[in-house]
Amino acid sequence: MLISSIRQALAALLVAVLVSACGGGTSAAPPVGGITVTPGDGRATVSWAMEPNVQYWVFYAPVSTKFPTISTTDWVSIPGAQAIINVQSPYVASGLVNGTAYSFTVNARKGDGPGGPGTVAVNASPRPAGAVWANSDPAGSNTLRTLAYGVGADSLGYYLAMGDNGNAYKSRTGLTWTALAAAGTRQINSSTYAFTRFIAVGDGGGLFTTTDFSSWSTGVSNTTENLNSVASTASLAVAVGNKGTIRTSNDGVNWTAVGKVPTSQDLYGVAYSSSGLWVAVGAGGTILTSSDASTWALKTSGTTANLRAVAVQPISGYNVVAVGDAGAAVLSADNGATWTVQSTGLSGDLLAVSPSSGQWLAVGAGGLVAISTDGKVWTTSTSGTSANLYAVLAGLGQYVAVGARGVNINSQ
Repeated sequence: MLISSIRQALAALLVAVLVSACGGGTSAAPPVGGITVTPGDGRATVSWAMEPNVQYWVFYAPVSTKFPTISTTDWVSIPGAQAIINVQSPYVASGLVNGTAYSFTVNARKGDGPGGPGTVAVNASPRPAGAVWANSDPAGSNTLRTLAYGVGADSLGYYLAMGDNGNAYKSRTGLTWTALAAAGTRQINSSTYAFTRFIAVGDGGGLFTTTDFSSWSTGVSNTTENLNSVASTASLAVAVGNKGTIRTSNDGVNWTAVGKVPTSQDLYGVAYSSSGLWVAVGAGGTILTSSDASTWALKTSGTTANLRAVAVQPISGYNVVAVGDAGAAVLSADNGATWTVQSTGLSGDLLAVSPSSGQWLAVGAGGLVAISTDGKVWTTSTSGTSANLYAVLAGLGQYVAVGARGVNINSQ
């Protein structure tokens, strides 16, 4: 009761500051046309028509039976309510719980005047991204085959998209892209960020790194086999490729061949689980696991389909999903020890998969997008493109996917 009383007292004080005249200003009417609230993944975007010389405040709170909507006066009594002062449209309310309904209102004031009445409240429920997709301008005309996210030399975060003929593009948002110097002329198949640099692998054993996007350094893989996928932790990077090729590195520059690999099948995907497990997948349903990336064990997948990609969902107890040709999907619910084939009902090839906090999302041939919360039941989503999608990346409240002819799409 004491904590609740203190909270209400502090909230009441804030209300007094917000709604009291402090020196001759006048109150303002709420935004003309009210507000629009667009739900996102763990967030909601509040938009309204702004006027010059007017300050705006956003109020929001979880919806309950007692408080089905919010107002600028009752928010102090609602558990979890927030008042955000002096903001501009659009305002993004983040840190929300997917599936929970929230109520939003906005009021305005001029100068030091009191806050005017709030807009009619609008309720919305954040939901995982992946249901609605938007097309961005193509990043060039070459096929893009990989996405990574990391920190540039300016200490800002960037998406990196790469693909055929070494083409490379960077983006702060995943929506608009800037062309970079090409990483050689080979096809780039996969990329990651580790050791304060971006690492890219490709055909003919190609290995390239950059720290500043202005130039690329060539690594030595000691193989001419195509390298198809690379993944990393804070201390180790692993690249896999054709004919059972596996290379490891502690710095992204110097790479070492794994002594013995229990398969000669082409390996198309690799992922790491924070439980300490590496998983590589490939042709003919091949699955390999390792606890140190040096000693690998061959697992029974239950399928002969080519497995193109693999991802780990840590929220669900380190469940692992691999996807591949003709809608193939296999699931391990025991950290890679055993695998079961899932009936997805899909016929298109799944070429990439990415986990988020509550689901897996896979993309593939012909713009195919498939979503699963448990790795067992999969539903499709309309991507808005018929281009093959070769890479997808979850993060920052959205998915970004890239593919043939420089196509890039996003879902928030």
